[in-house]
Amino acid sequence: MLSITNEDKENQLKSYCQHWLNLLATNQFEGAAKLIDIKNNYGVVWAESELKDIVQDYFGSNAPVSFQNEDIANCYPEYLETDSGSLIFGFYLPANGEITDLTVEFEFVPTGNNKYAATINDVHVL
Repeated sequence: MLSITNEDKENQLKSYCQHWLNLLATNQFEGAAKLIDIKNNYGVVWAESELKDIVQDYFGSNAPVSFQNEDIANCYPEYLETDSGSLIFGFYLPANGEITDLTVEFEFVPTGNNKYAATINDVHVL
C-alpha cells in the first residue's frame, strides 16, 4: 500500500513507479511484484512472465528481455485523478535498450486514511 502524505501526489506516484522500474532493471521481479497490492479489473497481476511476454511480443522475438531504469520523466509520463478518487500514472516502458511504445498504466485505488492499493491495469501499445 502506498501512503500519500502531501499534496504532490503526482511526484509520489512517479517515485513509486521509478522504484518499481529500478527493481525490474536489477532483475528483482519478486520485489517488484510485492509493490502490486491487488489484481486489476481483469483479475490479472502483471508479474515477470507477463511483462517479459509482452516485450517479446512487441519486439517480435523470443530473445532475452531486459528492462532499464530510465528516468520516468523521459518516458512520457501521464497523471490523472479520476472521479472515483483513483489515481492513474502511466509511462512508456524502457526495455531492451529503448523506450518502447508499451504504456504501463498503474492505478492507485483509495482504501482510506490516505492509503492507496496499487495495480497495473494494462501494458499495451496505444
